[in-house]
Amino acid sequence: MFLLSLLLSAVSFMPATAPHGPAGGQTGQIFANSISPDSSCKPGAICASKKTSVGKGCFFNNAYKANSYGGTPLAINVTETNTKTTYVYWVNDTNQTIGITGSASANYYCPPS
Repeated sequence: MFLLSLLLSAVSFMPATAPHGPAGGQTGQIFANSISPDSSCKPGAICASKKTSVGKGCFFNNAYKANSYGGTPLAINVTETNTKTTYVYWVNDTNQTIGITGSASANYYCPPS
C-alpha cells in the first residue's frame, strides 16, 4: 500500500516539474494616426481609430500619459476581420467633452497561439 501511495505521488507531481512551452505572448503599444482637429472629443464620439495587424485574439486597453499622449477616460472598441487586420477605436463613453493630448494610444497583449 505504501508503494502504491508513493507511486501515485510521483505521477501526480511530475507534470508540475515538467518543462513548459514558451510563456508570454506578444505585447506592445499602438498609436492612432490622428485625433479630431481641435484635440477634443464629444460624448459618444469616436475620438481616434487605428488599423493594425498585430494579430487575432489580442486584448487592448487605453494608454494615457499626462501631457504626452492619449486621453482619459476613453473606451476601446475592437473589430477583427477574417484576415489578420484589426481595427481599434477609441470612444468617449462619458457625458462630457474630453481633451486629447498627442495621439490616442493603447497597450496590447496577444496570447501565444
